Amino acid sequence: MINLCSGQRPFVKPWINVDIQERWNPDIVADGASMPMFEDGSADMIVIHHGLEHFGCGEADAMLSECYRILKPGGSLLIFVPNLRALAQRWLTRQMEDQLYFTNVFGAFMGDEADRHKWGYTPESMWLTLSKCGYWSMFKAFDWREIEGADIAGPDFWIAGYEGIK
Repeated sequence: MINLCSGQRPFVKPWINVDIQERWNPDIVADGASMPMFEDGSADMIVIHHGLEHFGCGEADAMLSECYRILKPGGSLLIFVPNLRALAQRWLTRQMEDQLYFTNVFGAFMGDEADRHKWGYTPESMWLTLSKCGYWSMFKAFDWREIEGADIAGPDFWIAGYEGIK
């Protein structure tokens, strides 16, 4: 089980934490677009928890294709990102302060350009992105079940959780 883009939210064993930034002390420092240390069809589950929004339009496609390669048939890719539609609705109806809205849209800068958000998703755009990167047997909203060893934030109105099954 792989926690990709683990950043400051590492999961506990048996999870393998992978991040491109050494500062987070992941188990493996790697670019998610190239992970030759994992064999084809070797993972039951891969989680990208608040990582995909840190890539620009189309920049995450190679990483998602690599996830598809690594997953076993029937394996799950779980993706959690800010729900831009829900955030915009709350902000436009003045149910959310500007600072919280802008932090979720643009990211909380912590001294590194990698902290910034570069793209956003709706269910439709997430499906279009995933469908370019593999032949998924199913794509659905995440059911917020507990995943052993995984520290997944939510559920909350501003978090969109998706599950792609290979």
